[in-house]
Amino acid sequence: MNENSDFSFENKNNKIKDQLMSQMLPPSSSNNLTYGSQVVTGDGMIALDLVVVIDTSGSMSDESSDLSKEVDDAIQAALEKCPSKLRVTFLGIEGTWDDTKFDQSASDYLKALGVPENRLQARNPFKEADGRDHAGNKEDLCRAVIDLSKYFDWRDGARRAIFVLGDEGMEGGGGVLTNDAVRKNDEAISVAQNEKVKVYTYQGTPDDKITNLDRFPSIADRDSITKEYERLAKQTGGRSYIYTTGIAQFSLVLQEILCDSLTLPNIPKPDEKTSNCSQICAQLTSIISTVNTLAGIINKTIDSCCKEEWSNHHIPAKDRDC
Repeated sequence: MNENSDFSFENKNNKIKDQLMSQMLPPSSSNNLTYGSQVVTGDGMIALDLVVVIDTSGSMSDESSDLSKEVDDAIQAALEKCPSKLRVTFLGIEGTWDDTKFDQSASDYLKALGVPENRLQARNPFKEADGRDHAGNKEDLCRAVIDLSKYFDWRDGARRAIFVLGDEGMEGGGGVLTNDAVRKNDEAISVAQNEKVKVYTYQGTPDDKITNLDRFPSIADRDSITKEYERLAKQTGGRSYIYTTGIAQFSLVLQEILCDSLTLPNIPKPDEKTSNCSQICAQLTSIISTVNTLAGIINKTIDSCCKEEWSNHHIPAKDRDC
């Protein structure tokens, strides 16, 4: 039996398990199933699979803790506003976070489904140019999106969404945008689009300590990487959440994602031009003010040019030169 048939067989087994589980314990708001890194709940008409996957390098410890604390309340609040048959899975990128919901790595989850390790883009620890391990494999956000989009056990007919969180570059971390990172983001976008997965991105507060070898050299470098987070979300129909200088309200972020994920991804066309109507409306007040100012200037010019004729009221208007 070849590798492909092995994988297909595993997939069939997993689908059968999912069907049996749903028959035994149908998800409902009064029956929340929590096993390992997964929560199943809700009784809405639309099924939604959301994968929350996070960078497991040291600088993301606060986000992993805060998110885990707020997620249960956020889920219940979202289900009241946007009912769904919800399954949320929490995974770490090549690692886990103790005492949080992120107690399983993305690659371990996929391998447990029967996905061969050599098919995954997830990397083992590696050394950078300086000979040190910067935990870059724990910051491979794009690779995680690619692997999960392709191989996650999405339920038949369910909406698909990935919420990926990091604070540095999305290909091995770091504070400088590289060509490799741009290309890997291109690939992640393409795969997510093909698999009809909406990707939501989060960029958190970076570690700016002088001891951090991967800190952003400049604000311009940080902004370049931020644009890649935004691009991944926009090109897959998702949304980006940028908190490089603030603290996220994860409960509100999660509620928005859980509701927005119920709609199918609206993928922008390559050459599609953005409408300028909203920009015009936003600047309408200043446009009117400018027009009024110009009108006043024109009136004053006319008064100046035609001062003598305007003073001769006996001259009929049709006979005036002005």
